[in-house]
Amino acid sequence: MVHESVHIGRGVAERTVSWGIVDEAAVQIMLNGQPLVVLMATPADLADLARGVLRTEFGVIEPASIASVQEHHLLGEYRVEVQLNANLASVQHSPNQTGMPNSSCGLCGMESLAQLATRTQALPRVHPPAIPDGIVLSAFAQMHQRQPLNALTHSAHAAAWCLPSGEVVLVREDVGRHNALDKLVGALYGPNADPELARDGFVVMSSRGSYELVHKTAHTAARLLATWSAPTSMALQWSRHLGLPLCSVARDGRTEPQVAHFEHAPASISAPAPESYHAHR
Repeated sequence: MVHESVHIGRGVAERTVSWGIVDEAAVQIMLNGQPLVVLMATPADLADLARGVLRTEFGVIEPASIASVQEHHLLGEYRVEVQLNANLASVQHSPNQTGMPNSSCGLCGMESLAQLATRTQALPRVHPPAIPDGIVLSAFAQMHQRQPLNALTHSAHAAAWCLPSGEVVLVREDVGRHNALDKLVGALYGPNADPELARDGFVVMSSRGSYELVHKTAHTAARLLATWSAPTSMALQWSRHLGLPLCSVARDGRTEPQVAHFEHAPASISAPAPESYHAHR
């Protein structure tokens, strides 16, 4: 991370501060010695990122399928080399899956959204009982307190895995929201993770709800995906298609934040949100 001298304000309140700038770099993921994909990401927790991408984008579901993951950094270039076990020599790699996405895109070079349906295998998840709203809000508060990168830069997203009790047990940060989630998934199903933690829980994200996040969360056993800001129409369509409940935080500045639930709304109804409620990011 680098720091920039930033001038804030005008007049009597003006001041100069040292501002942390979030790192964003090209990260190449290699699979069995061959290039797989290049991502724009924050170069931290890269082994988790590689495991998560392989799970959510390329169908490597079983953690035991990955024999080794090695990170390399030289002259500003980042590379993660993944070796699969001999009995799994290939992955679900589409011929149209090419290129280098930016940190705002989670499609890894997909040319057609129709391809997304062919490689999204929603895991069995626990539906009842629903996660109470108070627990969801408590999880957001815990996640915000565990974002050291965002505290320094004010420009990093976070993804957290929470137990049904609301306890936040894993948090990952990145300049891209989808990268943060892939890092979380990679850590959740990593070689040193407690498999019991992944059996039941939910995901909270610092960002708006997008279809990439729904798609990636569906590769976990999460009961729901809770995002800080409201979802897009495609996120809602995928939420209903995959049976993954989606909610966000409603806040109008006059009352305490509340949880807005979208999963039961008819897909054919499209109406603007009340003007008094707003979303950030």
